[in-house]
Amino acid sequence: MPYGTRVVEARFDRQVRAFGASAQRRLRDLTVAVVGVGGAGSLVVQGLAHLGIGRLAVVDPDVVEMTNLNRVVGATPDDARRSRPKAEVAARLARAVDPGLPVAATRSSILDAESWQALRCADVIVGAVDGHAPRWALNVLAIQYGRLYIDIGVEISRSPDAASPDASVTAGTLEVGGHVAVVRPGGPCLLCQCGYDPATAALELDPAAQSARRAAGYLPAGVDDPAPSVLFLNQAVVAFALGEVLNWVSPWRPPAAHILVDLVRPAVVTLDADRVDDCPACGSGSVRGLGDAGGIPSFPARIPAGPPAAAGPGLAGTGSAEQ
Repeated sequence: MPYGTRVVEARFDRQVRAFGASAQRRLRDLTVAVVGVGGAGSLVVQGLAHLGIGRLAVVDPDVVEMTNLNRVVGATPDDARRSRPKAEVAARLARAVDPGLPVAATRSSILDAESWQALRCADVIVGAVDGHAPRWALNVLAIQYGRLYIDIGVEISRSPDAASPDASVTAGTLEVGGHVAVVRPGGPCLLCQCGYDPATAALELDPAAQSARRAAGYLPAGVDDPAPSVLFLNQAVVAFALGEVLNWVSPWRPPAAHILVDLVRPAVVTLDADRVDDCPACGSGSVRGLGDAGGIPSFPARIPAGPPAAAGPGLAGTGSAEQ
């Protein structure tokens, strides 16, 4: 039984046997935006294409570098040599899995007003971003337009309790953890879940202030050092995020607001969260549910990102000029 014009009967057979034909139809009706398509985000794109979503938008300002090749799914050495936009690589990956999938790829930051506004018609937003300001922007978008927003984070660190025999490795015990925060319409927002710090987000939105603080020694040494990232560790956390996308259209497990994953011990902790009545992001007087009437947040001057990535088939109905 077909689920849409692009679906071959056998393609989703094993998935339908698990979750049912109605779940597959609902997935096919979804437009999903993935913001940040590096290590975790590229895995999200791959997983969504395999799940069979209907339309996809990908946003990322960066290009592929050689140091990305250990974890960015679909990226090749040639992409790194050519400094190919990550958004373009993600779109290519999605279409390789599902050649008929409409994908809009934008090389831009979510802190760009046009890019932010272009995602307002996505049903689901998945954020795989670094920093507090991008999370603030995505949280506002989800609250204002009543969208499902899933925030992903993976952190690898070492506790300073032992010396390492390998000079290339920081001393201490390896700690690997991740989180999946789920912001549902009407539920607690990412700020209610302590998912970002407004003061740090404001600082990130003001490059001049950040430079001044760094020069004055207020930012810790190493704050701009590249963070470790490993494919299989990202995969473990992304799996929970993909599960929440399916859980949204066809509930198959109890909903969770916040999932913490310890990949060393290992352990998974599911946390509940409540809306904070006076939350400045989603409480009374906020932009919750205002849609276009809420306006566009105050972003810094437009961030140049070079020419847009090749988009392929457009996302009908997104209202975006970058289809």
